Amino acid sequence: MSESYSFYPFHVFRAVAKAGSVTRAANELFISQPAVSAHLKAVEQRCGEPLFERTPRGVKLTTIGSEVLEQINRLFALYDELPGVVDAARGLIRGEVKIAASSTPGAYCVPALLKQFQEQYPEAKVNLIVGDTAEVLQWLHEYHVPLGVVGEMHAEGDFHKFKIGCDELSLVASVQNKIVKIKSLKPADVRDQTLFIRERGSSTREAAEKLLGDLLPSFGRIVEIGQTEAIKQSVIAGLGIAVLSSWSIELEQKAGLLQPVADERFRMCRNFYLVKRQDRVLTGGASALWDCLKECCNTHF
Repeated sequence: MSESYSFYPFHVFRAVAKAGSVTRAANELFISQPAVSAHLKAVEQRCGEPLFERTPRGVKLTTIGSEVLEQINRLFALYDELPGVVDAARGLIRGEVKIAASSTPGAYCVPALLKQFQEQYPEAKVNLIVGDTAEVLQWLHEYHVPLGVVGEMHAEGDFHKFKIGCDELSLVASVQNKIVKIKSLKPADVRDQTLFIRERGSSTREAAEKLLGDLLPSFGRIVEIGQTEAIKQSVIAGLGIAVLSSWSIELEQKAGLLQPVADERFRMCRNFYLVKRQDRVLTGGASALWDCLKECCNTHF
């Protein structure tokens, strides 16, 4: 005789895995700690293995627990996609479609592409989520979103990618900063300069470190800021210099506020990619969005 199971214990399992604590998960779910423990026990009995181990700070997944979490995330993603699958079978594309993007394409590339999708499928509602590249890849890995747009990445074996655009990264300063006119920058030229740089996990941070190379240790000060706009405004104010995307400084260049340095060694092209999990079959609106972005990106970028 087949047995039926409720999804709720799996929902509790995911909450505990995310919170790293039975107590915190119970508070977030508005249920008692014994109830959380009972649901976890039900999942472990279903799997036949312990899925968490206790730590001084709470609990963490075992190796098997991590594998189970991935399958549960997949299960919930499939469940959430059911209405879209039914609509697509009827020839309809509607409802919410999620896509994540790292900060630069999320601000300067993806919105224009999504406008075309929205015009083609007016009943679909796109939800754009912006984070750094590491966050976007994590959301894809955990099945929180079906699609993402990121810069260069290292976990390529896990993802299928399609080039969606490119920008130019360059070392940028205020037009009043004397450094913009130096055609061959030397370490001595940047010793009195502050370098503003993105946070770790950002593809712009990684590309900036690669672009600056041996010059990087020579800056008088390096300040990490997690938002491109804040970095840009700091550079405009004359507080320092930064590696920025050509997309992000287009208006400021035209206004005569910012300028790439004259030394062309500190310029490089960077590709951006539309990505999804290799093993994830796109359905409904997500499948339509993937196809639409692949078709229309070349007309914009």
